[in-house]
Amino acid sequence: MSRFENKLCPICRAPFTSDADIVVCPICGTPHHRACYLAKGHCGVEEYHARGFSWVGYLPDEAREPEPARETDPHHAEYPEGTPAAESGFTQDVEQEIRSAEEYYNSFYNSMNDETRGADGVSMKELTTFAATSTFHYGRAFSIFRNRANGKRIYVSMNLCSGLFSPIFQFYRKMDLFGLLLIVLTIITSAPSLLVYAGLITADAVPAWFNSVYMLCSFINFGITVALCLFGDYLYYRHAVKSILKIRSRFGDELGQEYYEALSESGHPSWLRAVIGFLVMAIATAAITVLPRMFIQ
Repeated sequence: MSRFENKLCPICRAPFTSDADIVVCPICGTPHHRACYLAKGHCGVEEYHARGFSWVGYLPDEAREPEPARETDPHHAEYPEGTPAAESGFTQDVEQEIRSAEEYYNSFYNSMNDETRGADGVSMKELTTFAATSTFHYGRAFSIFRNRANGKRIYVSMNLCSGLFSPIFQFYRKMDLFGLLLIVLTIITSAPSLLVYAGLITADAVPAWFNSVYMLCSFINFGITVALCLFGDYLYYRHAVKSILKIRSRFGDELGQEYYEALSESGHPSWLRAVIGFLVMAIATAAITVLPRMFIQ
């Protein structure tokens, strides 16, 4: 909330409070009061979209207040002229780093609104609008996948949630078919443990092949987790590109506000899907564990 607090809503021009209900324009990133946005029906600075406006803390017609003069710190030590510390330009270096950070921030978010289509047939603006949340992470990952380093395409981008919380994370990102596949793989690779829990394999009667299969399944399960941590973002990137092209085909050449709203709505993560995916995996695991014990009894 600190990023939006005391910033102005472009419609009612009232500053945001710490408990304000805020929605953000999927095109330019400008925050609005939810009620204001719904009442107007579109972004309050929509007329500036064609000029490439991207919200970085101020509205396009908002006068920026001059920075207040720095107060003198009574405990601040001034270095005598001619000393190495004074000549090193320490203060200037810090200010330059701050300016560089601001320039990087502005450049990054401007690149996220770039409508130039790449070799994948989509633009960064479409990709980040579809991702809807965590745009800093996915914007960086999408840029890596779309660019070539020394002529080679890069497929790796670390995302621990994709691996450690699979397949719940995949359902959360609406990758339903892939999530179902991961449920099947999880059940198969967990089969030795489930057999022990179900009572079909006991310590008194362990088949000769069981330990080898147990180790193999554990290794495969671990490998899937690591692979999803490394390549999960790329799989999501391919899912996003395919979904964007499908949605664009419905709009034809009319790629205005409604198109980007459709992208945001289609790609916005779903907690309901995540909960359903978790329940499906839990029910499947319980069925495989409990049913054999019922037949044995």
